[in-house]
Amino acid sequence: MATRTVFQPPIRAFLVIIELAALFVVSRDLSALSISPPAPALTAKSAILIDEDTGKVLYTYHADEPYPPASLTKMVTLQIVLDQIDEGLINRERTVVPKENSWWVNQPKGSSLMFLGPHQKLTVQQLLEGLTIASGNDAAVELADLVAGSVPDFVELMNQETQRLGFRAMHFVDPAGIHSANRITAREYAEFCRHFIRTHPDALPSLLSVKKIVYPLPENLTGGNHEQPIVQYNRNLLLWKNDGVDGLKTGYIDQSGYNSAVTAERDGMRLIAVILGIPGKIGDPAAERERERESEALLNWGYENFSLVRPAYASPHLVRVWKGRAGWVNLAPPREPAAVVPRAEASLVTCVVRQEREAVAPIREGQILGHIEVMADGQAVGSFPLEATHSVEQGGLLRRAVDSVWLAVRGLFASHPAAR
Repeated sequence: MATRTVFQPPIRAFLVIIELAALFVVSRDLSALSISPPAPALTAKSAILIDEDTGKVLYTYHADEPYPPASLTKMVTLQIVLDQIDEGLINRERTVVPKENSWWVNQPKGSSLMFLGPHQKLTVQQLLEGLTIASGNDAAVELADLVAGSVPDFVELMNQETQRLGFRAMHFVDPAGIHSANRITAREYAEFCRHFIRTHPDALPSLLSVKKIVYPLPENLTGGNHEQPIVQYNRNLLLWKNDGVDGLKTGYIDQSGYNSAVTAERDGMRLIAVILGIPGKIGDPAAERERERESEALLNWGYENFSLVRPAYASPHLVRVWKGRAGWVNLAPPREPAAVVPRAEASLVTCVVRQEREAVAPIREGQILGHIEVMADGQAVGSFPLEATHSVEQGGLLRRAVDSVWLAVRGLFASHPAAR
């Protein structure tokens, strides 16, 4: 008869002791270990939670699996239009007459709409509100035509932009997210949202956190048009209930289910949560509530268990510049050093400044001449460059000659220490 070996409780206890002893050898203090607390249970097929300031990933689940983004696509459309506005190529107050291909009656069945139609006029700003608050597919088409002259040409801009930003998995075939051939991953999309927030922070209060839109207004109607205004509410339900939530976008498509990208800021710490693939049919209120619950749970978990720390650091020394028109250059980090750590480790975060003390001209503004290393309990958790605050051009012939002689003499004495 076949036999099997069963571990009795004393043997199990012995093995547990051995494992704990090995762990103790690895770490002097178990309380100093960066062990992430259990994350909330999610039904989403893919999810990620990141800190906006540092980019640190706090939670990830199948974050590199591609999914159709649905209306999350509209954030890329918004990015391109806002870039054009910033570059002065488009004016927010420009008046637009909707083209026939953007009329709501010509959008696919089941589309979210701002209800563009004939005998209307509106501003670019109102189109942006229709794109973000009402999640209007018609607004996406009209903006694509406005920027690029056609939807296909605009889609090419979308893919060029995401490739330029280094997102290799993201791909788009329309500006609204209608087609299942659109693709994102939770990881890349979270990084895209981080880029968006940094380049267009004003879009959060002016567009992405606005709770309702009324369209068309009387001033939008022409040619005897007497349409009644339609009130629509932002589909990001956390705007009404979660502390600090001020964006970003929700979406639904049959092929992936319910998607969401949400950001919030509390006590100076901004988090970005992306969840993809909440199961459910279109218009399913239970699935919409589940999307809201899981997004909120992931954000709350992040805030409850992690802290953003901005540790103090010693001012960098002036760098002595040889052979230059100026003899010294200041150093500064392009942004303040910070780290996201488990709350129990927040008091352990410190900074170490490592820098060059001398350099030879020319020095260019922004040239890296050192780093500020952020440490948590002796372990490096971040590195921030120290950059020259201004340029120092080469000095004249006499200055270069004098400094060359001085450096040569100093080098000679350094290589021949005095006899003792």
